[in-house]
Amino acid sequence: MTQRPPQVWAGIDVGSHHWITVVDADGDPLWNRKVINSEPDILTGEVMDTADHVTWALDLVDGPAALLLGTLANHGQSPRYVTGSKFAAFKKSFSGQGKSDLKDSYVIAEFARCLRRQTVPVPVPPKITKELTLILAHRNSLSAERTRTINRMRALLTSIFPELERSFDFARSDGPLVLLSGYQTPAAIRRMGESRLTAWLAKRGVRKAATVAEKAVTAAKAQESATSGEDLAAELVAELAQKITQMNVRLKELEAKIKEILSQHPQAPIVLSMPGFGELLAAELLAAIGDISRFPSAGRLAVASGMAPVSRDSGSNTGNRQRPTQYSRPLQRAFFLSSQSACLTAETWEKEMYLRKYQGYTHDRGRHKKAVIAVARQRVSILWAMLRDGRLYEREYNPREKAAREAQTA
Repeated sequence: MTQRPPQVWAGIDVGSHHWITVVDADGDPLWNRKVINSEPDILTGEVMDTADHVTWALDLVDGPAALLLGTLANHGQSPRYVTGSKFAAFKKSFSGQGKSDLKDSYVIAEFARCLRRQTVPVPVPPKITKELTLILAHRNSLSAERTRTINRMRALLTSIFPELERSFDFARSDGPLVLLSGYQTPAAIRRMGESRLTAWLAKRGVRKAATVAEKAVTAAKAQESATSGEDLAAELVAELAQKITQMNVRLKELEAKIKEILSQHPQAPIVLSMPGFGELLAAELLAAIGDISRFPSAGRLAVASGMAPVSRDSGSNTGNRQRPTQYSRPLQRAFFLSSQSACLTAETWEKEMYLRKYQGYTHDRGRHKKAVIAVARQRVSILWAMLRDGRLYEREYNPREKAAREAQTA
């Protein structure tokens, strides 16, 4: 009878179905199987029967991995995550250029066995963090689709009515979109006239309808010629304009839902008390951080957000630093944009530090970004301490203002 090994490593290649490969301490495969992504078919019990202790490792922690992670958590298991870049580099050490789900699951298992310290634990996020992550991902995806749709509409409009395309910013105002849903060609707008077009827009709730109508009629008078394919292009422009309007409404609904969820987060008041953070950026930050205990120091949070340089030393060539390539993009975005906003606020230490750093760089190219990153690095440490201690931000007064306040209270 084969002796049961004390420990095995199970690698999971996540997908619409999962491939699970179990290896022993020598790297020999003991068990592998294709598993359907449904709870009855995720054979955690069968894998756990192969050894006294099983180390689970997988290459994905969201999307199709959600049910798998939930099942593992219900069985008291603590899976580990193998990042994509590390997995790709490790896979190059295996012979052969072929790819299969079975091979990938074996490579993941071997990574967990050989480089166990390079894997990342996968904590079970609180419900509110999971909800923020899901709704922010949906909102960002819809926002990107909206941008692509606006660009397609502008390209079509430029082909038939370039003067009108130059007259409006379709990404910032709903009035021009309402206009395009009804009238897209110079001839149609000229026939309506300014007064009738103003009434038509006002009836549909457009703010500053007279201004929109005036700009549209002025653009129509500047173009007398009709282009080839104008009728079909106009029809497509109207369709895209209506689609963008619907996206705008949905984005507002999602942002309202994000604010509602954020109001229930216990650490939201702490983040919002810091200058530069609005509700959307605060939601992105809290969703990306999760539990602040994941970061034992402010330096770890700075590394995770891409705000700390990494060393590039070799031999006697030391002291070299470069920008990191592996970090959390949502964290970096939240810290950078909030710091950039705080640098524009009067009477803040962020603005003073930004101006000092900006003037200290000799080259104009990139010095704004470098100065903002320097400010963001300091804010990372402050925010980490605030979240650790559960304290709100304490704004520092301008020295002159502080002296004046002390003189008044004396």
